[in-house]
Amino acid sequence: MAGQKFPFDPLGYGEPLPLTGRYYPAGFPLVLRTNSDDILAAAHHGWGEFCSLFETPPLELRVVVQGEACELPLRAAEGPSFRAQGHLLAFVLGRDDFAVCDLDRSSCFACLTPAVARDHLYASFHFLDGMVYSCLAHRYVTPIHAACVASRGRGILLAGDSGAGKSSLAWACARAGLTFVCDDGAWLLRHGDEPSLIGKPQRMRFRPEIVEILPELRRVPWLETVIGKRSFEIRTADIPGLETAPRCRPWKLVLLAREPEARAELVPIGAEEARQRLTRDLPLWEPGVWAEHQASIERLRDCEAFELRYSTLADAVDQIRTLVQSGVEDAR
Repeated sequence: MAGQKFPFDPLGYGEPLPLTGRYYPAGFPLVLRTNSDDILAAAHHGWGEFCSLFETPPLELRVVVQGEACELPLRAAEGPSFRAQGHLLAFVLGRDDFAVCDLDRSSCFACLTPAVARDHLYASFHFLDGMVYSCLAHRYVTPIHAACVASRGRGILLAGDSGAGKSSLAWACARAGLTFVCDDGAWLLRHGDEPSLIGKPQRMRFRPEIVEILPELRRVPWLETVIGKRSFEIRTADIPGLETAPRCRPWKLVLLAREPEARAELVPIGAEEARQRLTRDLPLWEPGVWAEHQASIERLRDCEAFELRYSTLADAVDQIRTLVQSGVEDAR
């Protein structure tokens, strides 16, 4: 047909992706190919502070940006919808903003409009992070809804429901001399001779009202987040003397129970109760991966578990420091 371009490419295979970036989200190698400087900027925002920790085949991520430079779609405030069957995972914001992940191959493809790509926070949080961390959870790690601090490489998981005080206690423990690993989400490495926890120590996220409890955060530069007025982030590098580490070995499990006027105490709990509490927020995966996640949590059974009852941060930190000191004495 006159004027037709050859070869016929209705699926967009011929779309050039001349821009390439290499990143290490959670320490795992990733190669990103795109046609948009905005996507590289979004990737740098999300993963630019990570360093290489693991020598695995790189995850592959391709992001095509095309279409009209309009405003964000109305559904953008809600974020995309997610659906999965088997090893395929889909993200759908609209007809022109979507992503598909082949979890078995650690390969992802997204097609985004300029409006979504231009909002670097939005593209990073809702698409890039979602695709990549889903691939990592499918192949290498089990996500745990917990903060983590460490002493001499031994990690103390601080688990609890939203609002239990994980981030504020992790901050207070780090300011008291412990090593900060993560504030709200850790990854448990599923393979290896010994269990290992991976964190994101470069940043901490807080709710704005935390400054009433921790007024020193008013003096730290705040970073905008996609969640908007409900939270802000800080860079741990902006805090002089704060010690951080990207990984540690699990040692103790502490389940937070903050109550007004509660007497601060660490109450030992059984391994099965601790396991149930840790897996309560773990999303369902396809049967084989779900079984691996459960097996990895079982590897934490050797970690002594406690419920930390407290009302003030100062009392909670004292209890954690007592726990650490008992471990130092046991090691002598």
